[in-house]
Amino acid sequence: MTRYRLIDGLRALAALLVLLSHVGFWTGADGLDLSGGLLARGDSGVAVFFAISAFLLLRPWIAAGHGAAPRPRVGVYAVRRAARILPAYLVALLAVLLVAGAWGEVGGSNGVGGAGKVLAHLFLVQAYADTSYQSFSQTWSLTTEVTFYVLAPMIGIVIGRLLRRSARSTYGVLAGVVVCGLVIQAGTAVWTQHSPTTHAGVLGTSVLGHAAWFAVGAVLAVAVQRGDLERLRKVGVGTWLGAAALVYLVASSGIAGPRDLHAPTVGEAVAKEAFYTLLAALLLLAAVRGPSDHRWQAIAEAPVNRFLGDISYGVFLWHVLVLQVIYLASGWALFTGPFSAVLFAVLVFSVLIAWASASLVELPVLRRVHQRTRTPRVPARSA
Repeated sequence: MTRYRLIDGLRALAALLVLLSHVGFWTGADGLDLSGGLLARGDSGVAVFFAISAFLLLRPWIAAGHGAAPRPRVGVYAVRRAARILPAYLVALLAVLLVAGAWGEVGGSNGVGGAGKVLAHLFLVQAYADTSYQSFSQTWSLTTEVTFYVLAPMIGIVIGRLLRRSARSTYGVLAGVVVCGLVIQAGTAVWTQHSPTTHAGVLGTSVLGHAAWFAVGAVLAVAVQRGDLERLRKVGVGTWLGAAALVYLVASSGIAGPRDLHAPTVGEAVAKEAFYTLLAALLLLAAVRGPSDHRWQAIAEAPVNRFLGDISYGVFLWHVLVLQVIYLASGWALFTGPFSAVLFAVLVFSVLIAWASASLVELPVLRRVHQRTRTPRVPARSA
């Protein structure tokens, strides 16, 4: 299938947004006026990651359900997904456990914890178990991602079969999924307000809770399958990116709720989910629609774009642990510390570690797995 090279850069942007949100939170800079809001909404990078996953993973299954391509082998799909996330994840988890066991966490909380906590992270169910390490808190999203990986083949086949019957109905169903995701976020907010100590957040961060973010990726996968994006060829990449920047700016205001861990109101929770859904849709559309002129073509084909895409997962995995080590070494308390210096240090060390992770772990494993699972070509019969 077509490779959308601008998605490499989009992955890097999503990882950077998540990193900025955590640096802003740890240093307390997200409490500032305008700039604080811009930092706090960096968690929208998770929405971008989810939309990218839905777009890329559903396409072959939609094509199969639509009758336009053979059905992918489930075993090959599963092995490749595991190879994509597990090796680098397990290395990072080992580092998290070593740091937690040796130095504990910022604020003096316990280190490794019980066997249940370790096993939850080992099997990537920490979000369902509602437990996390301070330096690995961002990996709740991997629980949601892995759940989507399991569901993607079935979802894609169903969408493809529905698409064979009616494109309008398909788009309508996916729009309904977006609405359902917003309703679930509203329900989560109500649940949290009435019973803050229960596990409402587990629902809010699940595939159901963020169904809207996955749905926009599915919409674009359907649009590509049908060729509907050809109608948007006259709209340049810069236009979509500008619209996304405007959405991000509006979301950075108080309309999307608190910048910290305080519970939002129902309206704020729905607004935040809706803005992040729109942001992910616009950014992914800019990448999927393709380069609109020579400048964007050059960016898409530049080695640095591919490099940034390669290290994006590593940056996501390691940056909070880097933050923790910096704070443990410096003795700073949470919500203190110089933002610029911390940001520089976290960026530099995260990129270096992510580069090593990509070069030594991720890419070698992926190449080996893809070679072993590649479908052999059937030689043409001689006349």
